[in-house]
Amino acid sequence: MKAQRVYIDTSVLGGCFDPEFARWSTALIEDFRAGRLKPVTSEITTAEVADAPAEVRELSADLLALQPEIIGITPEALALADAYQQHGILAPKFYADGLHIALATIAEVDLLVS
Repeated sequence: MKAQRVYIDTSVLGGCFDPEFARWSTALIEDFRAGRLKPVTSEITTAEVADAPAEVRELSADLLALQPEIIGITPEALALADAYQQHGILAPKFYADGLHIALATIAEVDLLVS
């Protein structure tokens, strides 16, 4: 059976180091390592990780070793994220979250975890 493609953003990586979310975030990363799920991420996540704490950057590097699918930011994704804003789906301060959702939608991932 083909592994489901799961889009993750930076909060999933950070969740591995947060007592409230560590159980689930770490289990998800372990599913990626075991090949049960296929990680999908994006250029925006890569940019966000650059400013993250060291342990999050290290986990991101480990994840990159698994060769995740990395989605580029496209005009289509930007237009969809803008449409979310224009329709009041997300507040302006959550534009990056809307862009993550747009990227995952366009890539037709199986699941989005944030």
